[in-house]
Amino acid sequence: MFSALEGSLGGKRIALFGSYGWGDGQWMRDWCTRCDDAGANLLDENGLTVNEAPDAEGEEACKELGRKLAAW
Repeated sequence: MFSALEGSLGGKRIALFGSYGWGDGQWMRDWCTRCDDAGANLLDENGLTVNEAPDAEGEEACKELGRKLAAW
């Protein structure tokens, strides 16, 4: 799905977030690079990652990202 959108990201404001249960989050770094290369305006150049299911701190980080994106 992402590959189909990648060519239309130029100039778009986006935030990236996701959870994972393997590795060290390299997939997010790669995803951010792909978006940057496509000309997207990333709210946070590192994206937001949560290992496994979000705990209370992770949930708050997600909400804060949403607030920042809405105000951006």
